[in-house]
Amino acid sequence: MLKEYIKKFNENDEETHIQKISNKDACEFLLKNAPELECPDKVIEETFAFRTWTIRKHLKDSDGGVMMSEFFPPVPWAGAYNTICAAFFHHLNEYRWFKNADILMDYIFHFVENKKDNGYSYYTPALTAVYEFLKFTGNDEIIKNSIDKFEAYFTGWEERHLTKSGLYWSSDDRDAMEFSISGTTPDTYTSIKGLRPTLNAYMYGDAITLSKIFYEYGSNEKAELYKCKAEKIKSLMDERLWDGDFYKAVHSTDIDGDISIKDIPEEMNVRESIGYIPWIYSMPDANHAGMFAYLKDENVFKAKCGFTTADKSHPRYLYEHSHACLWNGYVWPFATSQVIGAVISLLNNYEQNVISNLDLYDFIKTYANMHYITKEDGVTYNWIDEVMHPDEKIWTTREILKNLGWLEKRGGYERGKDYNHSTFIDLVLRGLVGIDVNADTLTVKPRIEGIWKWFAVRNLTFKKQSYNIYYDEDGTKYNKGVGLIIEKNPQ
Repeated sequence: MLKEYIKKFNENDEETHIQKISNKDACEFLLKNAPELECPDKVIEETFAFRTWTIRKHLKDSDGGVMMSEFFPPVPWAGAYNTICAAFFHHLNEYRWFKNADILMDYIFHFVENKKDNGYSYYTPALTAVYEFLKFTGNDEIIKNSIDKFEAYFTGWEERHLTKSGLYWSSDDRDAMEFSISGTTPDTYTSIKGLRPTLNAYMYGDAITLSKIFYEYGSNEKAELYKCKAEKIKSLMDERLWDGDFYKAVHSTDIDGDISIKDIPEEMNVRESIGYIPWIYSMPDANHAGMFAYLKDENVFKAKCGFTTADKSHPRYLYEHSHACLWNGYVWPFATSQVIGAVISLLNNYEQNVISNLDLYDFIKTYANMHYITKEDGVTYNWIDEVMHPDEKIWTTREILKNLGWLEKRGGYERGKDYNHSTFIDLVLRGLVGIDVNADTLTVKPRIEGIWKWFAVRNLTFKKQSYNIYYDEDGTKYNKGVGLIIEKNPQ
């Protein structure tokens, strides 16, 4: 089945760039290393295969080791080896499911050690992603031997971004979310500093992660220190960024002042999808869970093509600007991955009646439906790009860049093709299949009862052991028994 999908993707592909693994070698590489999903929903199944096919394109050799790209063509805002740390956590979350995930060790420490001054250029929850990656792939010894590096990386963010308020400043531009409503002034379209749910949630998550690392491998005193840092961030976010309904960004020219939710100008006071990021780290109190209802509200975040990045009812929703990357309501796979990740965390860790397993399935299904493009020849192809219009299946950044003539200074021809800026494999495996990435042994609790009667995940690697997972409601699909069956593959 995966082999047939790869054949289709290869035949339809314009291979604009070749890095470590070419299309010619994709089949052999993916059959050996990639997990394979079989399920009744063929759009999700095909998209899962497509995302394994696209991510291997982004592996690249360098004199610093194997790296992972976001764009294929060189872009001026990238660092060494054309790497960008903004989606680093997405890359680790997505590639940890591959058998050869250890190939990314040089890439991990390229950012964690801030090699070539490349680790702090964009805000990213690196330590949480690295810790979960190393745990999942069975590399505990690397965690133990890298405590000082992890702590130094965290301290680097404190030195650069901690304000007198106790929270961390950031800007929408360096969040990789340029030209938002909350962070860009309506008069001059200038990105200004703010206390945003993004970096503050990332620092909360990374502080919790450091606390875990020190409890497991180091000093209990240090573990308590980072636990206290996390608790302080949570308290201050609830005090300054929670308006009783939603987590919002507060921007000000006086970033060290006593600013809070009450100080947001009306034109920048908006619910944005970044408000869900704290839930990825199970930070908010359960009584805040009502905000998830907005994901199902067509007047707020629910659109035909996915979750909007800003509240549809805000006066500045989809404001006009010549920039190709707008976060003022357009649908971004990057943000969609975060929102669905928050939903998975909500279902895993909270008692609530706002979001159901069926809602999660609907969210992932809508996301899968984004992964197509109909080109000028009238043919529909599998596709992932930068940003989509909320109500029309148009990859808007691609349209803008194409109409400008694919300018080299903006990345050139088809810069967003096979864009590596989000997750999908990870959301299906953690969300629908229900794999617990933090368990010591492979633990699976499917969330598809009443939705799928069967599914299989083959060649899934957990802590260096390969497994096949089967779910068969009545035992007639795979003839291996009723319910959940997990089989070890020969080493």
